[in-house]
Amino acid sequence: MNNENIQDVGLVTAFERGIATVELQRGGGCKGCAMRGFCFSKSSPAVFHLPSELELHAGDKVELNISAQGRILASLLIFGLPVIALIGGFLLANQFVSELSSIILAFIAMALSFLVVRFCDKKWGQSVKIEIKRKM
Repeated sequence: MNNENIQDVGLVTAFERGIATVELQRGGGCKGCAMRGFCFSKSSPAVFHLPSELELHAGDKVELNISAQGRILASLLIFGLPVIALIGGFLLANQFVSELSSIILAFIAMALSFLVVRFCDKKWGQSVKIEIKRKM
């Protein structure tokens, strides 16, 4: 499968003064992913307010361009940080306490990493470069 052919498709729900409100529809890659419910909330879609020079109307489908750098950094943060916290927490705690306590502390470190991920998302989540590529 060629990753260059994967498109992100959004649905325009509103368009006012050059700003489109776009709901991101899960791409084709999400259908085969075991973590498809992890990236976005299952109950509510990801909504973005994007500037556009195109003439758009509610109900239009648009192709979105999401920066590769943003995708990679988000993947590393979401999937890498908890694993690093789990392993690092165990190795660090194992130096000072028993093995069972180290395991418990490792899982606490992993839980704290999810709070760090949430904080980073709130602080830098909107800085990921997303733009409307074309109207479909």
